[in-house]
Amino acid sequence: MTAATTYIQVLLPVKLRWVPTYSCQMSLEPGTRVLVELGRRRYDGVVWRQIERPGLAPERIQGILAVQEELPRVTPEELRFWEFLANYYLCTLGEVYKAAYPLLKVRSEQTAADILARLHARLEKKEQELAGRHNERVMQRLTAERDALRAEIEALCRPAAAPAPKPAPGAPLVLLGEGRREACLPTIREAVSQGRQVLVLSPEIAFCNQLEAFLQPEFGACLQVFHSGRTPVGRRQVAETLRRPGPAVVLGTRSALFLPFRDLALVIVDEEQDPSYKQTEPAPRYHGRDAAIALAGIHGARVLLCAAVPSLETFFNIRFDRYSVQAAPDTAPPAEIIDISAERRKNGMVGVFSRKLIAAVQATAGPVVLLRGWEKPDLLQQETERLFPGREIHIKTLGALKREGADGAALLAVLQADALLSRDDFRSDERALQLVGTLRQFAPRVFIQTAVAERFASGRSLDELLEERRQFHFPPQVRLVEVRRQGSGEVVERHFLPRNKQLAARKAELVSHLPDGCYLDVDPVD
Repeated sequence: MTAATTYIQVLLPVKLRWVPTYSCQMSLEPGTRVLVELGRRRYDGVVWRQIERPGLAPERIQGILAVQEELPRVTPEELRFWEFLANYYLCTLGEVYKAAYPLLKVRSEQTAADILARLHARLEKKEQELAGRHNERVMQRLTAERDALRAEIEALCRPAAAPAPKPAPGAPLVLLGEGRREACLPTIREAVSQGRQVLVLSPEIAFCNQLEAFLQPEFGACLQVFHSGRTPVGRRQVAETLRRPGPAVVLGTRSALFLPFRDLALVIVDEEQDPSYKQTEPAPRYHGRDAAIALAGIHGARVLLCAAVPSLETFFNIRFDRYSVQAAPDTAPPAEIIDISAERRKNGMVGVFSRKLIAAVQATAGPVVLLRGWEKPDLLQQETERLFPGREIHIKTLGALKREGADGAALLAVLQADALLSRDDFRSDERALQLVGTLRQFAPRVFIQTAVAERFASGRSLDELLEERRQFHFPPQVRLVEVRRQGSGEVVERHFLPRNKQLAARKAELVSHLPDGCYLDVDPVD
């Protein structure tokens, strides 16, 4: 008797505005991995859904090539998260799938499957050897080898954690000021004690390293680190850990959002205001903080947002009581702002250094980090060696500082802070205040040289900035969607859309009228 034909939609890691339909001779659950062909190329696909009426003549529908039972299934929560990203950030499901399961990750999973297959083959051979006649010493050796193989296979095939009830997560809690990271510890401990999973998101690898040093003594083997600096095998092991029962604290950059969480209880977004959370290339061009909040909602997990100076999006939600807030007093000394224009007028500059900064560096006993912007590295190095002979001074870019840390600096100075702001647009004042808050974490003393001192002054409040945004109808009062040119990222059009029930329809209209060679970027942060 021939099995009835079933029709399924399969996600492929390619940019398609439609989900291809295939046929098979069995019922396949969403999330099942399959091998299919499209345009004479083979792809590792994921079953999206089963359909009754494919809308095509049966003879035009290809069959799947194989069910990849050796590869782990994609969870329903992962599929829901992918759908959110595709809908909100105006890209295709295929682009999200490719980001979540890049080729290197799939190959790593296939390697793990091959290892498991070889272990099963070795176990079968060992069982056959045990079936023969041997003396007692040989039987003991063969039995020990068989038991070791069984244990290794059992460790790799441990069943996935049973889905836990998903309670209402409650409003995100924003933690501000000193001690905000310490304030997260009781909530992490609670989740771990219940045998559940925690995601701690960090904007940069350097922040990950700081957090790893902070969390490792407390959570030991429960702590799993996931970012591009780790090997493919190490990243695969994190995913395998999450597929098994038991507590786990995952610390990672935004790519950790695509891990296969089974029992996520808590999501922490550290330095939630950092622009590095924005994915610019390739699609999906999502924001890690907002995507993390959506992921927590899918899992029914609690959300903690940590910031020295919160983003205006977060501050907007605090003001409208969508988020709650817990602020600790800030006892660290404020950053010292040096007005370059004023210093030049009174002959207070020596090259790119103000005399105030020179005096501060000379009076500092420990290492010093200088952040450069427009300065040429070779010339700056020469000037630094001339002014501070024999001193331990490290010259870095802002990106390098975030990646590598501050080398235990006693003083950190920005030579031209205006160069560190991406451009002079409506976000510049917000970025300036947040930059100051970020830099104060790297050294006990921070000096900032700028030609626009009022932009970096701590006296400006987020309420003022939010009111300016309201007056000019800028985000977060509205949603910004930019039309950008492929390759260069040049902004072609800007659309400020009201946050109302028509928002989704307006975004869909922009997709349908997208000019050739362009893409859409939703609420870009750059």
